[in-house]
Amino acid sequence: MKPIKLTLSGLQSYREQQEIDFARLCEAGVFGIFGPTGSGKSSILDAMTLALYGKVERAYGGTQGIMNQAEKTLAVSFTFELSGAGGSSRYRVERQFKRGGDVSVNNTVCRFVEMTPGGDAVLADKLSDVNRCVEQHIGLTMQDFTRAVVLPQGKFSEFLSLTGKERRQMLQRLFSLERYGDGLAARLSQRAKAAESALGETAAEQQGLGDASEEALAEAAALKAAASEAAASARSELAQAESDHAELREIRERQLELAGRKQEIRLLEADASRMNELEIRVKLFEQAERLQPAVEDLDLAEQDCADMERRNEAALRLHAERQQAAESAAAIWKAVRQEAEEAEPLLAQRREQLSQAQRLERETEELRKQVEGNRSRFAEAEKSMQDFAEQAAKARDIVNRAQERQQELREILKKLDLSEQERSRWVSMTRRLQQLEYQNGLLKEAGQELAAADRAFNESAAACEAGKRKWEASSAALAGLLAELQPRYEELERLEEAARKPSHQLPGLLQRAREYEKELVRRQLAVKLAEELQDGLACPVCGSTEHPGVPHAGQDAGTVRELEETGVQITEGERLTTAASSLMLRLSSLGGTARQTLERIRRAAADSVSRDPAKSLATAAAIPDAYRFQAIPAAEAAAALENDWSSEPDGEELAAFRASQLAVLAAAIEAAEAAAAGLEQSWQAASTEAEQLIERSAAAEKQYTSAQADRDAKSAARTAVQERHSRVAEGCRQLLAEWEGDFQEVKPEAAGAWIAECERRDKEARSAREGLERSVAFIEEKRALLQASEQGLQNARLASVEAAARLEGGERLLQEQTARLYEWTAGQPASLLLEQTEQERAGLQDRVRSSGEAHDAAAAALQEAAELRSSAAEALKSAASRRQSAAQRLKDQMAKTGFADLAEVRELLPSIPMKEKLAAELEAYKEKARELKVQIALLTDKLDGRSVDEEHWQAAEGKLAAARIVCEAAIQQEAKAERGVEELARKHERWKALENKRLELTELSGRLSRLQSVFRGNAFVEYVAEEQLVQVCRAASERLGFLTKRRYALEVDSGGGFVIRDDANGGIRRPVGTLSGGETFLASLALALALSAQIQLRGRYPLQFFFLDEGFGTLDPELLETVISALEKLHTDKLSVGVISHVPELRARLPRRLIVSAADPAGAGSRVRLETL
Repeated sequence: MKPIKLTLSGLQSYREQQEIDFARLCEAGVFGIFGPTGSGKSSILDAMTLALYGKVERAYGGTQGIMNQAEKTLAVSFTFELSGAGGSSRYRVERQFKRGGDVSVNNTVCRFVEMTPGGDAVLADKLSDVNRCVEQHIGLTMQDFTRAVVLPQGKFSEFLSLTGKERRQMLQRLFSLERYGDGLAARLSQRAKAAESALGETAAEQQGLGDASEEALAEAAALKAAASEAAASARSELAQAESDHAELREIRERQLELAGRKQEIRLLEADASRMNELEIRVKLFEQAERLQPAVEDLDLAEQDCADMERRNEAALRLHAERQQAAESAAAIWKAVRQEAEEAEPLLAQRREQLSQAQRLERETEELRKQVEGNRSRFAEAEKSMQDFAEQAAKARDIVNRAQERQQELREILKKLDLSEQERSRWVSMTRRLQQLEYQNGLLKEAGQELAAADRAFNESAAACEAGKRKWEASSAALAGLLAELQPRYEELERLEEAARKPSHQLPGLLQRAREYEKELVRRQLAVKLAEELQDGLACPVCGSTEHPGVPHAGQDAGTVRELEETGVQITEGERLTTAASSLMLRLSSLGGTARQTLERIRRAAADSVSRDPAKSLATAAAIPDAYRFQAIPAAEAAAALENDWSSEPDGEELAAFRASQLAVLAAAIEAAEAAAAGLEQSWQAASTEAEQLIERSAAAEKQYTSAQADRDAKSAARTAVQERHSRVAEGCRQLLAEWEGDFQEVKPEAAGAWIAECERRDKEARSAREGLERSVAFIEEKRALLQASEQGLQNARLASVEAAARLEGGERLLQEQTARLYEWTAGQPASLLLEQTEQERAGLQDRVRSSGEAHDAAAAALQEAAELRSSAAEALKSAASRRQSAAQRLKDQMAKTGFADLAEVRELLPSIPMKEKLAAELEAYKEKARELKVQIALLTDKLDGRSVDEEHWQAAEGKLAAARIVCEAAIQQEAKAERGVEELARKHERWKALENKRLELTELSGRLSRLQSVFRGNAFVEYVAEEQLVQVCRAASERLGFLTKRRYALEVDSGGGFVIRDDANGGIRRPVGTLSGGETFLASLALALALSAQIQLRGRYPLQFFFLDEGFGTLDPELLETVISALEKLHTDKLSVGVISHVPELRARLPRRLIVSAADPAGAGSRVRLETL
């Protein structure tokens, strides 16, 4: 950070705007700010802190009393530059204040601006936003800034005397160490949560994949092969059924089409009489259409004649009205012209008078403004006299009270100053007591940490045990569910095996039934042939004339009945075959689902046992009621299906046996389908319960594993805390022993009161001393203000007398002009009266003009009305002639067409548009009759005597529908099996990848958990801060050695505080409070230089300057020379130092000087100027 420019006005002793060019001041590395006491040197540092943080360090409340007493506004603007590895950026902070009371101020404007080559960009323009931007870019609080960058009066040695905790916190902010604390912990927590989330998602995805083993893949492939074979057979049967059905459908469609065409021809024949009437009506429409133009001409002529009669009557009325209006307009025009000639001279005279009144009004208004200005200046002079009088009285009172307070402070300082012996004992006892209190605090913290570690371990152990019980309960439930489902799966397997038997045996049974049906058909044909044979005639089959042993008619009746029964049985067998195939596919699919469910449960239960061998699984008796399923009569259905369906008796009992056998099989298949439906519901519920149990078991396992890791981490943390507690307790015992050896007469418990009394006296003495130093400059400043106030009072009195004389003369002249103006206008504005006069004159002229125009318009309108009356009479005569001609032409044409009455023609005319439609309808009727006759002939030829009745058609429909159902079911099972194989193969590959990922995430989560226990709290940040403090102390010690010729060195004690190593006295170590004023200044300077050289604002920008505002007056000439030489060498380190002092030797040495001139008693504020060698 490097200062560029500072602008201030209205701050303390400064009134006019002053600008300080730090860019030129910092060119030589070291520069000085010099001026007399009270001139405003320290106010420059106040302007910096006010611009950056909106407060002044030494002002009460940060802003009380900072504004110059003679000003009402205060403004500061500070431009600085931040340079880092990425380049340089310039910023400007602006703040403006206005007076709120005697000593309070209110912020009115604040802006944080980034200065770029393209122009200024406002980053913030609100108070809170500007403060946030300053700390965001600089990274220092106001306290840090005044301890390490700008060191005002009374703050130079503060960092040297801070406690260890406060110093570590300040170093954390200066060096941006928070990134090793909260930032690192947040990143670690985020990664740990992400790892836990990814682990949970991986485990959940694995569970969601289900059974994806090699055995499951092989079983799915076998099911796919069986389904493909069944689908191929079903497709073949469906193709044959579709071929038969298509042939019958063609015959049926032609049959139905022929019947439809015959019905249509019958309907046409029934409509023949209406078509004859329609043909007659079309002819009448044609005759009426030829007369339509003559009728329309007659109607148009009659309409024109009526219109002309109405027009003639309107023209007569209009002419009479306009003649009366013309006479009235002429009378009005004459009267208005006479009125205008009489009023014009009077209006011109009034207008001239009012113009003069306007000029007088402007002169009067200008005079009134002058009077008001004189009155305001007189009031301001009176107010200024009062303000300067009050200010002088207030300043006089403040000076008197300040002198009294100065004397009081001298008396207080004389009473409170500590002797050298008291101070040495106080410092030694304070250091020992601080060490003891710090160690006791560490012991208390260690005790609290130990108790907290015990509680955390106990809570973690309890959580671990609860997680273990929950996991065991989930695993037991899984085992119980497996024991419950295993018998159900065995029943399902038996039912599936039993369903295969009828599906395999029924085709053979149907084949034998069809062969038997063919045999019965042959028998029936033989009986019919035998009935036609006659003795002596040749047989058409063998040619024999003798026919012994031919069947008789009684045998034919039995064969017909048996053939009908066999046909019914074949139909029923085909239905049962389809039902058996569908049942087998359904049970096969259900079996695959059940096997997958059981395999998932077995694998989950096996994983639980493998991860915790000591855990025993519960038996099925421990299963909750929710896991028990409704009993399904699968065993009875399987037993019914396991009969032998292939054996058949011989002889006459065959038909009865086959019917009975088919009825039993139908009942068995129906029972099996009911059992399958029940098993599907049971297994679906079981699968749902299994998925829920597996998820709960996995979640419980994950919770248990996490709880185990947390318990182990808490145990290790407790052990570490116990060891630390023991070390701290031992340190407390050693410190108590040292205390008793050095301070036997004072116990540690009683030392606090004695130290507090010394601190109180020292603090009050310091406060009194500082008050004395400030009082000198304060009294001088107030005396200068008193002189400036008295001079201002004298000037204000002279201004008041002059303003009073001017006010009296102006008021007298204003009164005279106001009276003259009232005579002309009676108090009304002249411009308004003049405007009214002009309006009156313009209105009169408008009336003359408008009345003349109205007279001309009325005469023109009368002439136009006369012309309209003449044209209307002529048009009426022409329209009557056209009407008579049209009537004669229509009469001649009606004589030629045969119409006797015009009303008959008019009745037909509206319906003429229907003629085309009626003619088209008649033609369509004739064309339809011809087409139907042709179509009936063609359909009769195509049928060629073939026909199909409804019974045979319904049978073909049923056979095709059954074949399609079987085929669709087989295809669905085939597709389902194929998708199952593909899905299972994909899941298998995904499951292997997820398992590898789960193992990696488990290991990563464990490492992150251990890291979180290490980074808990701020231990790591405090460690880094202590190390940084050691580095700063080493650099400061090297600089202090140079300044003191290797007499003193700085070290850090065990409590994080600074101690001085006196190498001139054998390296003895003593508190920094035992140093003299000059030695304290040197130690603080060395520490400030080391700290400034290492500060990195926001961890990126080096600190390139700092200010010193005290201390050089305590150095002898030789030591002052050493200090100046050391400061001059800092320019090579790219560090500029500003020194605020009044020491002449220092002013003569520095090449760049900012000279501050004190405020002028006449009223001018402090001023600055730049000097160079």
